[in-house]
Amino acid sequence: MNITVLSIEPASELGTFNMIVLLDRDRHQFTMTAETAKVSGQTIPLIKGDRHFCKTFRWNPEASVKLYKLMSQLNRGDFLEFPINLGDFKFIEVERFSLNKEVKISVK
Repeated sequence: MNITVLSIEPASELGTFNMIVLLDRDRHQFTMTAETAKVSGQTIPLIKGDRHFCKTFRWNPEASVKLYKLMSQLNRGDFLEFPINLGDFKFIEVERFSLNKEVKISVK
């Protein structure tokens, strides 16, 4: 799936942004939150995607990390020129399993 970020614009709420992304030909809008926190005396950025973002990218953490890094750059005040093509990513659904399943081991 090809991912292209069309824009990231400030939303009405302070610290929130609207990220417009093309996933192949489908247009998606995600609400992203950018905050800062103090950890051991250092200020670090905290970037969080909305529920739609988390559901969309749950099977490809590499893609979500790249999008979070773009948000972090924007939050730092870096200039970004849109559109930004992040490339092709594979979205593979991982089979879910239960830890309660019985496992049979054959010993010879």
